[in-house]
Amino acid sequence: MTEIALPLFRDGSHIPNHTDLMGRLMVQKGLIHGDELDRILGLQKQKGIRFGEAAQSLGLATAEDVKAVLAEQFAYPVVARPASEVSLHPRVIAAYQPTHPRVEALRSLRSELMLRYFNQPDNKVLAVVGVDDESGIRDLATNLAVVIAQTGARTLLIDGNLRDPSLHEWFGLPNLRGLSDALAGRSSAIPRHCPPLDSLWLLNGGTVAPNPQELLAHKRYQTLMTQLVPKFDAVLINTPALGSNLDAQLVAARSGAALMVARENHTPLRALDKATHRLRDLGVAITGVALSH
Repeated sequence: MTEIALPLFRDGSHIPNHTDLMGRLMVQKGLIHGDELDRILGLQKQKGIRFGEAAQSLGLATAEDVKAVLAEQFAYPVVARPASEVSLHPRVIAAYQPTHPRVEALRSLRSELMLRYFNQPDNKVLAVVGVDDESGIRDLATNLAVVIAQTGARTLLIDGNLRDPSLHEWFGLPNLRGLSDALAGRSSAIPRHCPPLDSLWLLNGGTVAPNPQELLAHKRYQTLMTQLVPKFDAVLINTPALGSNLDAQLVAARSGAALMVARENHTPLRALDKATHRLRDLGVAITGVALSH
């Protein structure tokens, strides 16, 4: 006779068989404790309500906890704080707050890009560039990568800001053996998985180098992209602001396409127009302009 292994609490004891999937996931993620489970199950049975509703009624779980676990049940990975095994930065809002208005806007942008750009076999790489707002560029590139990965598409986010690499900090990862190191021939480039977002990888910026323009212009850059791109469905590259140096221009030219980022009520339209025309003159396809806040 085959024994059936019952799911466990984190302390090693068994979760009762009659606990539904929502309850099992909440326990396994550490959102509720074993001694709280009986109270929730009792209220659930008494009132004939869902497990998540019962947990919230007793004050043992938040609405965000329930949404996060429900999203996992529907294969839509989000993070229930503070139970994540990875230290994600609060500004990775698409991973934490899937119903936030900004995230809804990002999903609309994702749909446009999927329909108009990434649906072509040769269109996999997109540089995210802006005139004057590095924080906004970083924010949009990161959260756009997250919402693309949430569709199940294998997504690679590259930190192309070699002057101030910081995306590794947003995902709680080390800044070792990154893009600059690979381009300098110091090591190989190893994209790192970003759990609990199963379809997202990050290639960190690496060691801050004294010659970022020369590294980005080196033939090793194209060789590296030729090796990496076929392994993913979408590749997004974070860049420094166009107004400060030519790094982003180099990345955009080698990517073949760019998404422009403008800071709402801040970026001068004349500067944005000038930058867009300059990139187009280099053969870069502009997929659109996204507003950062």
